[in-house]
Amino acid sequence: MNELVDRFMVAGDNTTPSLYFLPFNSGNGGHWVLVAMDLWRLMVYYLDSLPGNWSKYPSMKKTVDAAILKFRSKKNYRNRKDITWVRVQCPQQNNSIDCGFFVLRFMRDIIALNRIDIPKMVWNNNLGFILILSDISSNLLLNHEYVLFS
Repeated sequence: MNELVDRFMVAGDNTTPSLYFLPFNSGNGGHWVLVAMDLWRLMVYYLDSLPGNWSKYPSMKKTVDAAILKFRSKKNYRNRKDITWVRVQCPQQNNSIDCGFFVLRFMRDIIALNRIDIPKMVWNNNLGFILILSDISSNLLLNHEYVLFS
């Protein structure tokens, strides 16, 4: 958790809303999900290409919540409202191996929205999946409002 807080501290001035991407792996070569955090508004967006919500990963939620609260305390933010977790409806994988691809695609599509909040329904069923890795990395580097933690 402390490493995550340290990364929040050096990622920018944090005085304007920004999204912080945290790809999360369940461990032992398990499943990948994406957590996108808005530290300013205390919003955490959970994107999973398999059914279910963050309750499948209680340690992830506990760590993210604790890191956000510790970061805000270090920054002397006085707002005491609760952290809001939102399960974003997103495309679902139809096998057991594509979760990493979906996490990359989710990041790319969120960046393409060019907004800080993520609507609960970003994708529709007609949206094709075309992933260009160089496009993702160049957007992450050029757009200062998004920070990727690995």
